[in-house]
Amino acid sequence: MIPARLKSSVSRVLLYAAGACFLFGTGVTVLDVAMRAIAGANVPAAIELTSLSIGLGALLSMPVCYTKRSHVTAKLLSEMAPQRFRRPLGGLGALISVGFAAVLLFLMAENTLSKLGSPETTSDLGLPMPIALGIVSLSLLAALVGAVIGLVAELSPSAGERS
Repeated sequence: MIPARLKSSVSRVLLYAAGACFLFGTGVTVLDVAMRAIAGANVPAAIELTSLSIGLGALLSMPVCYTKRSHVTAKLLSEMAPQRFRRPLGGLGALISVGFAAVLLFLMAENTLSKLGSPETTSDLGLPMPIALGIVSLSLLAALVGAVIGLVAELSPSAGERS
């Protein structure tokens, strides 16, 4: 099992990076709006910068959500009868999370591999598509690892003692 301190450190780094991405995207948008109002000009590639940074922020937060099992869940049955439903539904949810993360990674990795060596670039910034897609694939690999860690934690004997 992965030491708790390492998981905490990795989670903190991912969340700080995700937060920085969100702040950067927000900053670009605010600066673009301000420049349009004040100077009648815009930030070059503002839409692409905002889209890429906010998208990367969301991807970087996925592994943490899966690892800590802190994504959005519906606890209707487990709240009505926690002794009966919490463990089986928690395990099922964790298993579905692993499956979802695996499908996302498979699809993105397949797309990334098909673009290797391609001269294609993003429309505004000119970033090479294989590199951009590779970063997304690595983020989704981290999400799959986080989902597996969340599943193991959910199925561990101590999980039944959590509220």
